[in-house]
Amino acid sequence: MDLQQMLSCLINKDMKRFFELYQDIVISCTSYMDAKENAYHMLFLGMCITLRGTYKVTSNIEAGFGRSDITLEALMPAHSHVIIEFKQGEDLERLREEALQQIIDNQYYTGLSGEVLCVGLAHDKKRCSMVHKIIQI
Repeated sequence: MDLQQMLSCLINKDMKRFFELYQDIVISCTSYMDAKENAYHMLFLGMCITLRGTYKVTSNIEAGFGRSDITLEALMPAHSHVIIEFKQGEDLERLREEALQQIIDNQYYTGLSGEVLCVGLAHDKKRCSMVHKIIQI
């Protein structure tokens, strides 16, 4: 239930509630032993599989000047596209900003049109931090 609510909040751009639910999932479902960027990336990618049919879910697909971690390409015009970039390390505030800036600098939204929700997520074991920005393409 938390997963469905979390993804609904993401799609509806209720980022405060999205992040609260995401933090709860990270705390309850991850291990200190899995504290690598790829572990968080794969956890979130697995959760996004429930969005198929509403979104085209891709991971590490080239766009712009690089590869975004996760791109959710809206299949319905009423929905925003979502691009998510993950970082891992101790300085969560710096890393989340770097993740967001990486999306923008590398233009991971190339090929999309309309509204794009760009999300930077930083993790340090079970701690996480998020920043987001909505852009129009």
